[in-house]
Amino acid sequence: MSEQQKTVALEAELDALRKEVQRLRARNAELEEADRSLPGRLLDALPSLVYVLDLEQRRYIYWNRALAELAGEGIGAAAGSLRGDGLSSMFHPDDIGRIEEYRARVAASESGEPATVEYRARGRDGGFRWFLERGVALGRDPEGPGRRMLGAAHDITARKRTEQMLERSESLLHAFLEYTPSMVVAVDVEGRLLLLNHEIEAYYGMSREELLGKSVYDLLPPAASASIRKANDEVAVSGQPGASEHVLVYPDGPRNYLSTKFPIRDAEGKLYAVGTVSVDISRTKQAEAERAEMQRRLIEMQQATIQELITPLLPLARGVVAMPIVGAVDPARAQQILTTLLEGIAARKARIAILDITGVKDVDAQVAQSLVGAARAAGLLGTRVVLTGIKPQIAQTLTMTGADLSGIVTKGTLESGIAYALRARRRS
Repeated sequence: MSEQQKTVALEAELDALRKEVQRLRARNAELEEADRSLPGRLLDALPSLVYVLDLEQRRYIYWNRALAELAGEGIGAAAGSLRGDGLSSMFHPDDIGRIEEYRARVAASESGEPATVEYRARGRDGGFRWFLERGVALGRDPEGPGRRMLGAAHDITARKRTEQMLERSESLLHAFLEYTPSMVVAVDVEGRLLLLNHEIEAYYGMSREELLGKSVYDLLPPAASASIRKANDEVAVSGQPGASEHVLVYPDGPRNYLSTKFPIRDAEGKLYAVGTVSVDISRTKQAEAERAEMQRRLIEMQQATIQELITPLLPLARGVVAMPIVGAVDPARAQQILTTLLEGIAARKARIAILDITGVKDVDAQVAQSLVGAARAAGLLGTRVVLTGIKPQIAQTLTMTGADLSGIVTKGTLESGIAYALRARRRS
């Protein structure tokens, strides 16, 4: 190979080497650029709001995609030119002062300890969302006098709503506990007090702090303790609500309570407590007893009125009374007839008494003897008895029982009996 040929070959190799070096340099530049943009891509992938702020110049040096999307057009300026107060319209007016105070704490921190703040920021939809932000000072900008901070904010709207719901539930529970006139209490399976209201405090004469954790069975008298323990155990075993009545003793006397008991379970469905709502039904019980007594008296009055109606004693003339008897006569009514007859004779000073049994269907031996006995008792008071309306069947019964009718005037009809009584009265 000639020298000229060798030179041409060498230059070709050198040219190839130069191209390879250029290719490698270009590839290296691409890798370096990729390495430099990797943190930014990672931060843009985060759901949190991330930014770097120059605290002294109040300018955003960096913000990630999540913050840009939340702010919308309000953060459309190039990085490094957006003032920190440029996003003030995003924040809830009530939270701006809190945010300023938070940034001042970050600026004053020399140890790099993080500070936190909760605030509301308006999204592109116009609604406010809650954020928890953690910020830390980064030191001073090497290319300027401003001190920088890194802030990262996480959306806690769901948590805040849950907290607000819990606060509202606690507020509702507190209101019910404090203002209900009923006793409200919850005990664990051992009977230890977990929850109670002011009515329980008033009954025991102890504060809530003193009562919580104590066994309700140790605080009650033996009888009430056994009754309540039995009812609680039944609910705990069955896992079903139930109702029972209990008596609690107060200084002014015992009171009746209607207790509704129900199981209380944890998040896994395991029963860990029994709740009770007890309503004082003493007045209701007293009213029921009074109603029962009034009803009893009313029934007695009705029965007395009925007896008077079914065994009336009618004055016919001076010294003459008549008692028409209608319907069946049993021993009880026979006694009522005797009582009414004797009391009427004494009250009216009757000399003649007519017993009319026209309306009586059947008379057995015992009733027959009672009627005869009533007539003889009237005779002992000096009154002549006229028995009217005797039917064949009744006459047969009187005969078969050997009833002694001596001294008793018998007439077939009430009319004839009245006529006899009036004639006898005139003769006397």
